[in-house]
Amino acid sequence: MKSIKPFLYIFALVGFLWACETTDPLVNDVQIFLVTGEFDQALEVVESAIEEDENNHIAHYYKGVILTSQAESFEDPRDRKPYYERARSSFDTAKNLMTQLEETPDELQELEDAVTFYWAEEFNFGVNILNDDSLRAATPDPNFAAIAHFENAATIQPDSALSYQVMSSAYFNEDEIDKAVSTYETAMDLLVTPEQEDYEYMISILLVQQNFDRAIEYSDEARAAFPGETIFVQLLADAYLQSGNQDKAIELVEGLIADDPDNPQYRRVLGTQIYQTVGTLSDQVSDLYEEAFELRRSLRNLQGAELERAEQQLEEIQSKIDSTEDEMDELTQISIREMSRVVELEPESESANFILGIIYQNRAASLFERRNNTEDNLEAQNLDERARENLHEALVYYEKAAEINPDNPENWQSLFQVYTTLGMEEEAMEAMERAGLND
Repeated sequence: MKSIKPFLYIFALVGFLWACETTDPLVNDVQIFLVTGEFDQALEVVESAIEEDENNHIAHYYKGVILTSQAESFEDPRDRKPYYERARSSFDTAKNLMTQLEETPDELQELEDAVTFYWAEEFNFGVNILNDDSLRAATPDPNFAAIAHFENAATIQPDSALSYQVMSSAYFNEDEIDKAVSTYETAMDLLVTPEQEDYEYMISILLVQQNFDRAIEYSDEARAAFPGETIFVQLLADAYLQSGNQDKAIELVEGLIADDPDNPQYRRVLGTQIYQTVGTLSDQVSDLYEEAFELRRSLRNLQGAELERAEQQLEEIQSKIDSTEDEMDELTQISIREMSRVVELEPESESANFILGIIYQNRAASLFERRNNTEDNLEAQNLDERARENLHEALVYYEKAAEINPDNPENWQSLFQVYTTLGMEEEAMEAMERAGLND
């Protein structure tokens, strides 16, 4: 159907031009030059008519048609945009003149149909590049080629939000985050009523851009528009967390929980969002341990003032480790509390059980890391025992997740890891087989 549509449109246009030949010589001349591809000569005809009468709406309309047809003669979509810009100006002038007439001419509807058609042609070219694997492979810089088509579409019909929506996606695919954001904001401005998916995408790319203030604004707007969708609570909490306003994020979700204490979704949001921060802090602690290890190795080669400075630096690093681990422990406890409540409210939720298993397993990993970096043997033994206790807690929830959905290999992969760490060889072998790890 895509290959037939332009062919049908050209014949419809030619039929219209021939039908008008007897009443308007300008149309006849333009028709001939368009069929033969003599665009400059066609432009001379309409320019001459406009020079004689600047209010000649037919001449302005056909000037847009000529320029659009000329644009389509260029294979590279980036070469078309200047012609589309001039065509857009001619179409706007023609439309303005037509609407001022006492009786609306038939050409007004044809103009609007033509603009929509030209827009669809460029838009579809861009979409096909993104969606057709063979075409995408054969197109140099396919995302930017698609973007050029979408820019052409937006030039032809600048009030179409759809052009900017897909253009943003193409920019995002190229990691052009700033352009992805600005383009989608244009789309949001054009949409009379943005859909839920529009807000989700807009907020998500703003978070990638680290524009947390705007992400918060859109999240608040989305919550007002879609009060029953907890995804926007999650995105808002995420924006607060990433901006460093952890207390605000906790306050936000805890306020919702206070109003609806038996709503598992709010508790899930709080538990999972807070735990994302734990993951970030865990990475920071690992880096600090590595830094401290390297510094300790260098101490043996230092003396005097250099040794004192290095020891002071080591104390500062250890202090930072201690404070960060305290924060991790506090946040992990909040996550466990909330996700445990989710499991109570939804005991047959595979994802809730699995998430709680992850939290306990990662907590054990953190305790093992502390064990490996302490020189106090008694403390090391205590940390090892605590880590194993947390692994046994993880087993409870991983096993429940596997019971709920025994066909999910991720459940068995996690069980295999924990069984192996705890030395439960028989169980580990079974889990490995169920996970497909022995293929």
